[in-house]
Amino acid sequence: MEVSSRALHGLILNAGVFGPTNKITSDGYEAHFGINHLAHFILMKELLPVLRSSSPSRIVIVSSMLSKHTCVKQSSSIEKKLEVLCPKDASEWYFRLYAKSKMCNMLTAFKLHRDEFKNGISVYSIHPGSGVRTDLHRDFGFWSITNFLSIPFTKDASQGAATSVYCATHPEVANISGKYWESCWDDEKNLDKSVARDEELQDSLWKYSEELIRNENGKSDNDMENVHL
Repeated sequence: MEVSSRALHGLILNAGVFGPTNKITSDGYEAHFGINHLAHFILMKELLPVLRSSSPSRIVIVSSMLSKHTCVKQSSSIEKKLEVLCPKDASEWYFRLYAKSKMCNMLTAFKLHRDEFKNGISVYSIHPGSGVRTDLHRDFGFWSITNFLSIPFTKDASQGAATSVYCATHPEVANISGKYWESCWDDEKNLDKSVARDEELQDSLWKYSEELIRNENGKSDNDMENVHL
């Protein structure tokens, strides 16, 4: 990927899937893990040099309060925790798979804070709001009815984006980094801190994600060699 030499002062990682029809990505990863975590991780890694050179800058990673439903046991080994968070079996309940990918987002954000705040990058892990209403849920035919019935209890798209925009732009939080945000407020009552604040797990997930990227790059290089031959 060619990285621009222009300044970049803010990055919001917000793309994601929830219960997609295609359960495996084209490169063979469980879809929630591959799209919600690994794709963001690759983009963030590519843009980190630009964000550092543009500092002060900010990274907002959209996670979810559902990240507390991973079923990761605090007493488990790091290897077992990674096995749970980075599933290869796409047949598991999609709610649980989504929760695991959102915890991966959370762990990545807190690891980024530890590594990059000293480089002038502030990092924010945020929950956009319960049940943000959009017209993008194409996998579920009943979604339009559900959206209508949920209006009194959920946020519209602009309300759902408010915390991301606040953390990415507001002067009063420019130097506040490494926290979890809900409704424009840093509040960890809905955070599974025993998992999210586990620095050994943060480091292990980061290392594992880098290994996956290297493996994919190796495959791409081999494919290109075969083409040239």
